[in-house]
Amino acid sequence: MQSSLEESAVEYLDKSGALQKLIQDCQTRAEIESHQDKPSAVFRFVLTVDPVDLVNFDSTLGNLVLHYPLDAGRIFQDVVYLSIKALDLIPQVESHNQILVHLSIPTLPPLPSYSLHLRDLSCQAVQQRYFQFHGIVSSMTNVIQYTQSARYQCPESGCVGSEPYTYIRLHTAGASESRTIRPDFECHHCGNILEEDVSCRVLADKRVVKMLDPAAMPGLSWSPHRMGERHQAVTVFRCVVQGIEMGAHYTVVGIPTIDRCRGDITMSIEANSIVKQVVQPSPSVALPDSVTRLYQDRLGSPYSFAASLAFAFASSVSPPGTYHKLKLSMLLSLVSTQSNDKMKETKEGGGLHVMAVGSDTLLLSRLLTYCAAMSSPSVQHTVDKHLFAKVTKDTHGTGTCSIDAGSLLLSHGGCCFLGDLGQVKRDIQSSMQGVMEKDVVTVQIPKKYGDSGVLQSLDLPIRCSIWAFTDPNSCKKPAATAGADLFLQQELGNVSKTLADCFSLVCYTDSTSETGDMYAESLLVEDILNCATLEEEDLENVGELLSAKDIKQFLQVACCLHPQLTPPAEYLLQGYYISSRRLRSNSIQSCPFPPTALRTLTSVACAHAKLSLRTYVAEEDALVSISLFEESVTCRYGYSILGIQPTPHF
Repeated sequence: MQSSLEESAVEYLDKSGALQKLIQDCQTRAEIESHQDKPSAVFRFVLTVDPVDLVNFDSTLGNLVLHYPLDAGRIFQDVVYLSIKALDLIPQVESHNQILVHLSIPTLPPLPSYSLHLRDLSCQAVQQRYFQFHGIVSSMTNVIQYTQSARYQCPESGCVGSEPYTYIRLHTAGASESRTIRPDFECHHCGNILEEDVSCRVLADKRVVKMLDPAAMPGLSWSPHRMGERHQAVTVFRCVVQGIEMGAHYTVVGIPTIDRCRGDITMSIEANSIVKQVVQPSPSVALPDSVTRLYQDRLGSPYSFAASLAFAFASSVSPPGTYHKLKLSMLLSLVSTQSNDKMKETKEGGGLHVMAVGSDTLLLSRLLTYCAAMSSPSVQHTVDKHLFAKVTKDTHGTGTCSIDAGSLLLSHGGCCFLGDLGQVKRDIQSSMQGVMEKDVVTVQIPKKYGDSGVLQSLDLPIRCSIWAFTDPNSCKKPAATAGADLFLQQELGNVSKTLADCFSLVCYTDSTSETGDMYAESLLVEDILNCATLEEEDLENVGELLSAKDIKQFLQVACCLHPQLTPPAEYLLQGYYISSRRLRSNSIQSCPFPPTALRTLTSVACAHAKLSLRTYVAEEDALVSISLFEESVTCRYGYSILGIQPTPHF
């Protein structure tokens, strides 16, 4: 039976091309060994096996790999050893104990029996076989080492166990460290305690990663205290330890194991392979009928469609026409957030950070919360959770630290809603400024957790759009009498101007003229009174101009677009950036112009092109980008070189 399985394994490796790769790896390894003074005790090989193809090729061998991975590993170990000896690839190999074979399983059959839900893991019987599950990285330890292989021998010179390669301990899937290295191994022949040849011990890297069930992310936005209910530890080995990002979504193929540490029993999963899932909107999603009719009706103007979307957006929170510029900015941020990873590598720029400044903080909070529901994932930060990252002692007995992701890192690929930024402490605002300037969270690892005994730091990139609001009247200092004079800057409340510069767009929702505020307030009052006079059953029938479902479906379509920046639009943006830097620095009313303005302008122009369902960035998109940015700068620094009057409402 075993010989037939070995023959099938050889045929499969030859058919899949893995055998030829094995021969090349052996030739490379033999050349390295020829230049070494002391031969290696263990030779490690990685064989990629697709279980679906293997089952179709040989169902018995495929079943063995899927359900009895340790037995399958021994089969492929013998196959590799026999191939090396038959072809005389590595002369230093004398025993099959010297061969360490790692079967890399990229994916499992799409069947329910191979899928594992993290929330149900503790309720299932532990089976030493492969499972596949999805998770979001919420915590991970520092890189630590484990023993990959060790060589022992019997101290009795006349015993068979004293031969060099009789006792070689290899790490197997699901095994603890004590299964590989321990001081009480006995010789099978004479019973003496084996002695380890420390010079032959091979160490490798690993880290313990805690993953969060994706089903818990929607609850995380509204109930952050439930964040710890659906975590699962995953042990990741070797080369993939450096590529793991906090908050990213991964598909893991691994074997459940039980860890015992100081009387505590915990369950973890030893990862065989871990693949990052890049959420790509489906190109087959069609525009909803309401948006299609609106798009066809607005074909005559390059500006009208996006403006009409902002006019009708979130009409259940504030009446159409109110907070128009803020709604348009939030739609631009939403379409730029969905493809945040790609946009940082192209001319599209990156995600758009938006801060709303207004006295009606309750309505701003409701509006931004409504927008957060359109993004996936979205995290609403609260004071009972850390914002950046937290370093704690690892509970899995690794002896190192665990880095827990904060709200910014958990929002990977989505948005992080900070709430009222004016209520945040000054030291947090200062740290927030450094993070937004570099798009990186720097974590300081204490000396007691480092191998070298020195303070270490780890940079974790943030891949999200940041939203916040503040009340300009919350500042304890007396505010300047602004009135309707454009040459007097508006207040930011308790938020520093340097932190406000880190936001892509700062939207002031209080008009500089009393007429604009009175008009918006009259619409709000009328809407509230109309809703108050309706019966409960009639209130449910009051619909939005564009429903939340239609907006989500539209955003999926818009995010599939990757508009190309045309030379005229790029020339227009660069010309505005250069002239603004020169004029604002040299004029009498000189004010700082953000050095990152060109990146923000490009991001807004590309987002407006996507919002307008265009495959290229036209000059009209560049003009909208310049208008929004100039209005934001005008409100903050007091005058406009283009004579733009801030108009927060339609």
